[in-house]
Amino acid sequence: MFQNFLNKILEFSDNGSFKEQTKKVIEYVDSLSDNDIKIIVKEIGTIPECIKASSSEEKLFSKSSDVILARCFRMLGLKSKAVAERADSADVIAESLYHKYSLVADAKNESNS
Repeated sequence: MFQNFLNKILEFSDNGSFKEQTKKVIEYVDSLSDNDIKIIVKEIGTIPECIKASSSEEKLFSKSSDVILARCFRMLGLKSKAVAERADSADVIAESLYHKYSLVADAKNESNS
C-alpha cells in the first residue's frame, strides 16, 4: 500500500502546478480506506530514497504527509484539513466538533540522507 502511495506522488509530481498536484493527492488520500491509511501512517515518517532531495517530488511528499495527518484527525472525529497556503501558518488545522478546541500541526518527515 505504501508503495502505491509513493507511486501516486511520483505520478502527480510530473503534471501540473503544485496546487493541482496537491488537489490530486487530497482526492487520492480521501479515496483510501481507513485500513489503507493506517498502513501508510506506519511507513510515512521517513522520506524514501526514491524521492529526490530538494525536488518537486519531495515537496509533494511533505504536503502528502500533511494530507495524511489531516485524514487521521478526521478518523478521530475532528474537523481537519491540510492548509494549502503556507504563509507563516500551520500546515494542518483540526477542530473538535463537540468541544470546539483546535489543534495546529506540522507533519515532518525525516530524510534518509
